[in-house]
Amino acid sequence: MAEDAVIRTFAGSHPAIEKAIRLIIASLVHLVREGLAATLRDCTDVIVVDAIDLDPTGSAKLADAQPDVVLVDLSQTDPAAAARMIKAASRGTRLVAFALDETDDHVFACAAAGFCSYVSRESGAVELRRALVDAVAGRMHCAPHIAAAMFARLAGLLQQPCFHGPLPALSSRESEILALVEQGRSNKEIARQLAISVATVKNHMHNILQKLQVGRRGQAAARVRRSRAA
Repeated sequence: MAEDAVIRTFAGSHPAIEKAIRLIIASLVHLVREGLAATLRDCTDVIVVDAIDLDPTGSAKLADAQPDVVLVDLSQTDPAAAARMIKAASRGTRLVAFALDETDDHVFACAAAGFCSYVSRESGAVELRRALVDAVAGRMHCAPHIAAAMFARLAGLLQQPCFHGPLPALSSRESEILALVEQGRSNKEIARQLAISVATVKNHMHNILQKLQVGRRGQAAARVRRSRAA
């Protein structure tokens, strides 16, 4: 059966299209697109509205359809490039990776690219359908080792850095600004009080963060407080 015939049969037999997840399948391989559409034919809560290649024609179809979810075959596709193309055509669409190698690096690369869920190479039709439903509901099922790796990565990101020794030297203006940051002042408030521009405040804050080796204003203030308490 041809790919478009598979899709028409599925759409025509769907009992409640208005409540179904509107799905587009994206793959470089015609047979993969056709097979996925056939696999999802009996799902009552998913309707395949189209199956596309990741090319300009596919991008135009995405822009016209504005689906709820795009299922992206990553077996021969870079996740970041695919995500950019799809988001440019259909900004609000959720992305689900298909045929993903379930390793930490691959899953994290998909998350960084903007994918909200994935279906591993070893998954079947049940896992595929669940991933699509969960993507729309804001949930994600993953293997225990992936969940553990995510928690470990989050712990590293959220952990306050531990610094030893005195604070690096700050200019008098930087010290003024940092003192106001400690008081919870915004950039606009600091600029108003010191009679300088907001852009100048931002430049000073950038230098302060670099000198203190932190990424956020709150961490800079916390480091100053820890230095005083030491």
